[in-house]
Amino acid sequence: MNQPRYSVIVDYDVEMQTRDGVTLRSNIYRPATDGQFPAILIRTPYDKSSARFEKNTIPSIRPVDAASQGFAYVAQDVRGRFASEGKNEPPSTGGEGRDGYDAVEWVAAQSWCNGRVGMIGGSFASITQWMAAMECPPSLRAIVPERTGGPSTGLFGAMQLDSTVIGWLAGQALNSITKRIAAGEATQEDLATARQAFLNPQAAAKHLPLDALPFLKAAGLPPFAEQIEEFLHNMADLDASKIKVPALITSGWYDMTPGDAAEMFANMRESGGSDAARQGTRIFIGPWQHTGLGPHLGEKFFGNHASAEAGGLPGAQLKFLSRWLRDEEADLPVATYFVMGINEWRQAESWPPPSTKFQKLFLTSGGKANSRNGDGALSWNQVGQEGSDSYLYDPHDPVPSFGGRFYELGGSIPGPFEQQPIEKRQDVLVYSSEPVSGEPLEIAGPVRLAIKASSSAVDTDFMAKLCDVDEAGNSYNIADGFVRCRWRNGTDQLSRLSAGEITEMEIDLGVVAHAFLPGHRLRLQLTSSCFPAWDRNMNTGNPLGSDAVGIVAEQRIHHGGIHNSCLILPVQPGKN
Repeated sequence: MNQPRYSVIVDYDVEMQTRDGVTLRSNIYRPATDGQFPAILIRTPYDKSSARFEKNTIPSIRPVDAASQGFAYVAQDVRGRFASEGKNEPPSTGGEGRDGYDAVEWVAAQSWCNGRVGMIGGSFASITQWMAAMECPPSLRAIVPERTGGPSTGLFGAMQLDSTVIGWLAGQALNSITKRIAAGEATQEDLATARQAFLNPQAAAKHLPLDALPFLKAAGLPPFAEQIEEFLHNMADLDASKIKVPALITSGWYDMTPGDAAEMFANMRESGGSDAARQGTRIFIGPWQHTGLGPHLGEKFFGNHASAEAGGLPGAQLKFLSRWLRDEEADLPVATYFVMGINEWRQAESWPPPSTKFQKLFLTSGGKANSRNGDGALSWNQVGQEGSDSYLYDPHDPVPSFGGRFYELGGSIPGPFEQQPIEKRQDVLVYSSEPVSGEPLEIAGPVRLAIKASSSAVDTDFMAKLCDVDEAGNSYNIADGFVRCRWRNGTDQLSRLSAGEITEMEIDLGVVAHAFLPGHRLRLQLTSSCFPAWDRNMNTGNPLGSDAVGIVAEQRIHHGGIHNSCLILPVQPGKN
């Protein structure tokens, strides 16, 4: 990509009219010269004028860098946010798609644009891309959804509590309440209530019942149960068959939903609405969280080459956009991913890599797998003898969220952490393998846990973590997931448990690439809570958010014989 470097000019708060007459405002960064250029559009609820653009925490490409390399870069506040007018609405209403279509075609019609537009942005700004792409604006040529959600954004039938429900929503509410105060629809007390929740989301998370969270009412937002309903059932489906442009999908192993990103990649490659969408879609995954793309995360340093910039993500995004907006020939590998444990970048012609073989690790014990001091084990051989392990889950004494795939805005810290504070608890079952021998054991792809479980409750949760235990006994989490039993068969149907009845269910631990070094052990944690990162299941079976008091549930995991509970791992042959 031998493009000349340009000086850059910026036009602030440029107005655009949507089809229904609402004014949206954009900052436009473009080369300081005559001519027409391809454009990159980001539509964000996070304030287009904030310093976050300069710090690369919303898009991976800085606007000035893109403009200096011959792109116009348009940053637009979505409807009802910051400088844009109108009422902000959730994506499920369809408004994001319509506004996105209008914005793409407005950008394409500007005198400085050559009529070709790509979109970029992370988190919510990735959803705005999917919504616009399904509307098929003629001038849209490619999208770059970063740290994106997908059709299962409901997050296992629950919502991240301290971060999404409280930290994120309260942060969004500060701007909306300020606007409502100006219109005489809210008070300074409402603003103070939302600010307090934003400043201390973990304290707010302890409030019961969740439906009575004070800041939700102060912000004019629906109660907790309706928030769940919105995420589980009313989010607009992301239909790959309606998308005719290729996507460069990026995520991180400790992002909130890397499995969603991988699912959308697979859907686009299989069912995209054009040859370009199917054959041109790419995926890029690093050892990152939702809002940070550096080489350090949790208690681990993955190497100076592990950051997004050192790993080449901004350059890859510009190369991808240049291919589809400027007809340049340079292309990207289908999959680019970082292997933790050995801390190496890999490329593959598919995701998971084409050589992947799924292998099972079976749970076994002498009936006392409680804590890291118990007798829980993982075996590559099927276990003939039936057994089980049990623990009591008390929602008023939940297992704390300590490392994992969290949005850091709530206070639960994402990433890998030594797990001793969790593994010493009696309400956590721990199963460990024999040490890896010979070559490293490398996995790359989706991780699943098939369990046979029973509970004294009509509804409860099961949470799983896959960990890497080093030769000194330090245990670090690398993947996690859970199942909310009432929705174990899908969030469109309510499936209660029968007390004491053994039920087969699957826990999706998302996707990961990791190498277990010789002498290291694989470890599985199984429990029923991860608070306050996730809301507590109160074990009553009542509508979520309605309980001020929960009940203790006796949980039992069955294994061996006809109840062979097992981890299903995406092993890379020749790398173990």
